[in-house]
Amino acid sequence: MKTQGRKVLRRKSFRAMSAICTTGFGVFAAGIAVSIVVRGPDSDALGVVAVCLGGIAFIRRITGSRIVLGEKVLTVVNPVFTHDIPYRYVARVAADSGGNLIITTSQAVEIGAFGFGGSLVDHFVGSTDRTVSQIKAGISERRDLRGDSRTVRRFTRAWVADGCTVGMLVLFALAGVIGDWAPAV
Repeated sequence: MKTQGRKVLRRKSFRAMSAICTTGFGVFAAGIAVSIVVRGPDSDALGVVAVCLGGIAFIRRITGSRIVLGEKVLTVVNPVFTHDIPYRYVARVAADSGGNLIITTSQAVEIGAFGFGGSLVDHFVGSTDRTVSQIKAGISERRDLRGDSRTVRRFTRAWVADGCTVGMLVLFALAGVIGDWAPAV
């Protein structure tokens, strides 16, 4: 039996929001950074750039939520934790009464898919219900494949978001140091 390759399920609105917000905050931060280079170090300007980086990190974590139908595991990528569930341990996939996509394992653990949480728009568009159907079809196609023998929960890696978070912390620290050195007016 031949299976499909890896399939990523993600809201289209999340892709658009990620691109728009990352570009917007990034351009604004770059403009402030240019002013810092031209005018010299300024703790307020560094703080603004740090806030922009924090905004990018937050948006990228949220909009990076997705479900991946891999060859041997169903992966639920949420903003903080990622769950790898071997197909044979998926007991149920359904939308609850609020429209949230919930995956229940054979160990009776319920895992919510943040990227397919209920929303007013989804009530009319039905993307969560379509995703449930796609997951069920993918599971039935892949269930017999042997994979890992356990469900794994790990921290989500989001390289852009994590890099922006580190940059934000560095710039806030630098702004604090520069602010202390600023001459009193």
